[in-house]
Amino acid sequence: MAVTWERFSGSTDTFAVRLSFMPDPDHGAGAEPDESSSWGAMQIWVAGQNLCAHVDQGEVLQSSHWYLLPFLEWLADNWNPLLHEERLPNRNMEATAVASLDLTRNAPSLASESEIVSWEEERYDWRSRHAIRSGRAGGLFPNVIIRRLRDAVEISWDDEPLAGTQSDFAYSFSGGAAVLPPSQVANPLFEVATEAINHLYVQNPESARIQKIRSVLGTLSAPAQDEGRLGWLAGLRSPGFKSGVIEEAGGRIRNSWEHIRKAIGDSTAAARAALVVEARTPLVVSGSCQAALLFGSVSPTVSEADVQRLAALLVQRYDAAGDAHARLEEYAEECLVSLHTPAWEQGYDLAESLHDEIQSDEFVDVDEFVDSLGIQRTSIQLEDVNIRACSLVGPQHVPTIALNSSYARGNSPHVNRFSVAHELCHLLYDRTHGRRLALASGPWAPVNIERRANAFAAMFLMPPHLVQEAISASPAPINTPEGISFVSGRLRVGFHAAVEHLYNLTFMTEEEKEILLGRMYGASR
Repeated sequence: MAVTWERFSGSTDTFAVRLSFMPDPDHGAGAEPDESSSWGAMQIWVAGQNLCAHVDQGEVLQSSHWYLLPFLEWLADNWNPLLHEERLPNRNMEATAVASLDLTRNAPSLASESEIVSWEEERYDWRSRHAIRSGRAGGLFPNVIIRRLRDAVEISWDDEPLAGTQSDFAYSFSGGAAVLPPSQVANPLFEVATEAINHLYVQNPESARIQKIRSVLGTLSAPAQDEGRLGWLAGLRSPGFKSGVIEEAGGRIRNSWEHIRKAIGDSTAAARAALVVEARTPLVVSGSCQAALLFGSVSPTVSEADVQRLAALLVQRYDAAGDAHARLEEYAEECLVSLHTPAWEQGYDLAESLHDEIQSDEFVDVDEFVDSLGIQRTSIQLEDVNIRACSLVGPQHVPTIALNSSYARGNSPHVNRFSVAHELCHLLYDRTHGRRLALASGPWAPVNIERRANAFAAMFLMPPHLVQEAISASPAPINTPEGISFVSGRLRVGFHAAVEHLYNLTFMTEEEKEILLGRMYGASR
C-alpha cells in the first residue's frame, strides 16, 4: 500500500517512533473523514526492538496498521501523566508497570463489592493514562506501558493478547522493559505527533477533533504546564480519586502540588527554591525537585499531618552547603537498578564491594560508619506506619536518615540497625545525576530500589565470613528457631532478616525458611 506521508524520530537503539499515513483500505466506509485520512502504520522502537512487529496469518509485519487519529488524541490528552506519573494503581507490586498491572488485575479475594468496583476503576483509569492500547479505538496495538520512574521514564511491555484476536496473531517480543532519560522519550513522541497532526490539519482544516489536538499539543511547551507536571510527580490524591476528564484530573493534581508548596511556605526563599524548583525542558520535567521526589514515594493518600511533617523535614535539612562537607563522595556512585539482574543480587554485590573498599573484617557498626560519612541521623513520627525511614541528600540538603518512630516493625536496636543500612544504600547508590535523593522507604517506593536496599543491608550487616563464624558457634542447628536466634543475636539483626539472608546464602532450603518464618509470625499472633 502506498505511503502518502511518513515521519521517524528518535534512535532505534534507545527510543524511536515512526508514523505513516496511507489510503484508507475501506475508502472511508467505517470512519468519519478526518479519521479515515489518518489510516496508517505505527512503529515504536525501544532498546533496538520494534514493539509493533508481529505475525498475522503466517505473515511477519513490522507495523501496527489502523486509524491513528485516536492515538494522537490520546497522546495529547494524557501527555503530562504519561511522562510524569509514577504511582501505580492500588498496589506497588512489581519492578515494572506492565508486571505490576498484571499482578493487580483482580481485587483481593475478600474485598467487598464496592471495594472491587473501586479497585477496577482505579486500575482502568491508570491504564487509560499510560497504556498505548488506550488510544487504539479498535486497532491491534501492542501492550506497551509508559510511566515515570523517579528521574527517568520506564517503558515496559508484554505479549498479552487482545480479546478477539486470532490464535495465529502474535507479537514478536514476549516482554521487557527499558529505563530512559525523559527527553529521549518526550522529544520523538512530540515531534512525530506534531508533524502528523499538522499534516492531517491541511487535509481536514474544519475537523474539530484535529483542531483540538493541535491546540493541546501547542500548549505543551508553556511554562504554565510545570505546576501540573510536578503534581503528577508528587502523586498525592484523595481516596477515590478518578482521572475522569483529563482537564479535571489536571486541576486536582495541580491542587495537590499547591498543597505541598503551602506546607513548606514558611521556609526561607532559598529553601523554597531548593525544594520546589525542578530541572525542566519545554516538554517534560527532566529532573524532579526534592519535594516531588520525596512525596512521590509516600502513600497516595498521605495524611495532612504527614504532609506537614515531611515538608518540615525537607525544610529543616536544607543547607546551602548541602553535602559539600560530607565524605559520601568517597563511596557514592550512581548505580541505576538493572531490570535484567535480580535486585537482591545487585544489592549483595554493592555491599560486598563496599566491604572491600572499607577493608573491614570485623563486626559492622553501621551507625559509626554512617556518622563518619557525615550523614546525620534523626527521627520522624509519621502516621503512616509502613514507611521505614526517609533519606535526603543533595547539593542543598544535609545528608540525612530519618527513622520513622511509628514503623510497624518497631524500633528495636536490631530493626533500626537494618533500617540505617537500608537507607545507606539509597544515599550511596540511588542518587540521580544531580546528586540528589529524597525517598520514603515503604510500599510505594520503587520496588526494585527497595529490594536492592534490603539485600544491601543484609549483606552489609551479615557478610558471609561473619555468618559462617556465627553458625559455627551456634549451640543449635541453623534450621531451628534457636539456631536463628543465636545467629541473629550475634550479628545484631532481626530474626526475619537473618532467615532470608541465610536462605539466599544457601544455608537452608526454601521449605526450612518457610517453616521458620511461619513459626515466627504464628508466635507473634
